[in-house]
Amino acid sequence: MGCFAKGCLILCAFFFLLGVAFVGGTYWAMRYLRTEFFPQTAAELPPATPTEPEQQAAQEKWRTFETHARAHESARLELTEQELNALIASESALRGKAFVSLDGDVARLKVSVPLGQMRWMEGHYLNGECSVQSSPTGDPGGVRITNIIVNGRTVAEETMQWQYGPWSVRRYINDWTADQNVKSFEIRDSRVILESKAE
Repeated sequence: MGCFAKGCLILCAFFFLLGVAFVGGTYWAMRYLRTEFFPQTAAELPPATPTEPEQQAAQEKWRTFETHARAHESARLELTEQELNALIASESALRGKAFVSLDGDVARLKVSVPLGQMRWMEGHYLNGECSVQSSPTGDPGGVRITNIIVNGRTVAEETMQWQYGPWSVRRYINDWTADQNVKSFEIRDSRVILESKAE
C-alpha cells in the first residue's frame, strides 16, 4: 500500500471516529438536557376561565388598538389582568399555557409549554416565570425583565441582552414594538397601558 493510500485510510478513519464522537456526544447531550433540565410535569398555573364574551371583548379591544396603531394613528389601550388572561385564552396556541398577574407596577408571567413539537423532547415541558416592569419613561425598549426562572433554575437578567446570531430577546421586543407602532408601554395601577404613535 502506497503512502497516498495509507494517508487516505488514516484520514477516513479519523473522520469516521470524529463522526462517531459527534453523534455520540450530541445524543448524550440531548439525553442529559432532556432528563436534567426539562421536567415531565407541567407547572401548575393559576386557574383562568374567562367566558367566551370576555374573550371576544378583549380581542375586539386589542384589534381596535392594532388597527389604529398600524394606520399610524394615535391610540391608547388599557388592559386589566382579567383582560390579558382573556386574550391568552382566546388564542388556541396559548390557551392553558400562560398566565399573567398584575400587582401595582409589576406584571408576573408564568408559562408551561409542552415540547411535543420536538420528537426527542416529547413528554417534557418548558416551565418558566418572570417579572416585568416598564421603563420609568415608558420607552418600550427599556422594559425590565427580572426574576427569571426556567425549569426551577434561576436565569441571569443579562441573558435578555445575549445575541443568538441575529436574534435576541431585546431585539425581538424592539422589532415587535416598531412593527406595532407602539410609542409607550407602561404597567401602572395593575394595568398594562399601550400608546401608539401618530405620524
